[in-house]
Amino acid sequence: MKVTQLTDTNLKKLAWVVGIVLVFLAAFLVQEPTIGPGDTVVINYTISINGTIVDSSIEEIAQAANIFDKDRTYEPLVVVIGGNPRENAVAPHAVERQLLGLKVGEEISVRLYPAEAYGYWNPEKMVNMTIEEFVEWAGSEPIEGQTYQVGGVMFNIYQVTKEMVYLDFNHRFAVQLNKEVVPLEEFQQTAEAYPGNLVMYKGEYAIVVEVTETEVILDMNPAIFEFKVEVIQIRKV
Repeated sequence: MKVTQLTDTNLKKLAWVVGIVLVFLAAFLVQEPTIGPGDTVVINYTISINGTIVDSSIEEIAQAANIFDKDRTYEPLVVVIGGNPRENAVAPHAVERQLLGLKVGEEISVRLYPAEAYGYWNPEKMVNMTIEEFVEWAGSEPIEGQTYQVGGVMFNIYQVTKEMVYLDFNHRFAVQLNKEVVPLEEFQQTAEAYPGNLVMYKGEYAIVVEVTETEVILDMNPAIFEFKVEVIQIRKV
């Protein structure tokens, strides 16, 4: 008895090939997005300095660390990757770079030294003005201990007198520089002189902060910032 081929064999093979291609294409199209330059990312974060928590977007963590602020709204932070954040941004660029390639739900821990985090406290960023000048500039009365933002720049009012207002434009997490100066020629005998180089000096860890024509400026026993970040949402450009 003759069997009739109702479907052309070549067509069946083509259909199988097309089907396989569609399956792989569908898998590619539905794969989870990863963070790329320009993306808007929503994250939860916790920041610690030398193991002590100093800030968090999570209320329960802030309460447990005794840093809870009743006047603050605890919620995830929105970050534009590679954007131009304000001077007092929570997420330094060094943290943003570590977010590249992550997916929703992934977590990372990033450790940084002060220069890549929030820098060193600088006395030149301390400014004073009369109360009248402050009100005209900021549009409100000064309150001691409060943080303000004017023109995209944040600052803290650390003292108010009857006539004067004293402002601190340092980042609130800027740290003191444990400064040690070493002659450049002496330093180069045993180590490379470039900013960011971690060395051992006088039995302690130190990091090169600045190099001049004659000197190397070290931060002795530098502070360690740790950023714990969880990706909540990715909005592609």
